[in-house]
Amino acid sequence: MVLVTNPVDVLTRIAIETSARPAHLILGCGTVLDGARLRQRIGELLDVERESVHAYVIGEHGDSSFPIWSSAAVGAIRLEQFGLPDGRSWSQVKGELAAVTRQRGMSIHERKGFTSYGVAAAVARIVRAVARDEKRIFMVSVLAAKEYGIGPVVLGLPCVIGAAGVDRQLPLAMSAEEHQMLQHSAAILERAYRSLTAGGTAAGSE
Repeated sequence: MVLVTNPVDVLTRIAIETSARPAHLILGCGTVLDGARLRQRIGELLDVERESVHAYVIGEHGDSSFPIWSSAAVGAIRLEQFGLPDGRSWSQVKGELAAVTRQRGMSIHERKGFTSYGVAAAVARIVRAVARDEKRIFMVSVLAAKEYGIGPVVLGLPCVIGAAGVDRQLPLAMSAEEHQMLQHSAAILERAYRSLTAGGTAAGSE
């Protein structure tokens, strides 16, 4: 079962808790699309093919998502070691890239009233990985492993996806700042979950 509807992280958690299926057979599309948008932007900025860019977005599929810069690379080269074409600093560019990635879905929605193609492409990649047992790594919505220390919350984290669904979750090394950001994202999702399950409304964003 692949959850796509927003708020995808909260709905995936509810599906896991209420379904008779094992948890590894239920996942949300998470931040797969967010990461694809980020890699596209970095590829354009550095004039390299986006498949050579290894940069990912984790957390809520929404405003509290964030790129994992500490592990970002282009090919075998760490991102910060890759020279920028216009003399700007990476600290400035990272902030711009993160903001644009988060706002991209809303920007598309404002122009045409909905989003469709990007989401469809992301889900198709996930489904193909399952159908072909590709064991491909995606940042999908899953119940966070205990190692993260953020409680029973569902959000986008790196997992190996294959015929068994979530084949395994991959522990992610983070900086102290990134871990704080993950905790912040988890707290937002916990509040949204409590609101939705209590009969209120939870806001979601594309």
